[in-house]
Amino acid sequence: MAGNRATEKAAEAFDTIVDFLESFEGFDDPRQRGKVLYPLDEVLLLVLLGVIAGCESWVEIARYGEKALF
Repeated sequence: MAGNRATEKAAEAFDTIVDFLESFEGFDDPRQRGKVLYPLDEVLLLVLLGVIAGCESWVEIARYGEKALF
């Protein structure tokens, strides 16, 4: 039954992330469109996850994001 509990926890985590991302739907993105590589909500999620993971600077958050992509 441990696998079932892990699946439940993963589903809860996913729902929490979806809720987090949806909370930014009404925000205007002040960045210049031609210079945007990633949606603002995804950048904010990366910052949150990086800080939770112990990142203490923008450089560390960027490195964390690069490692998470691969």
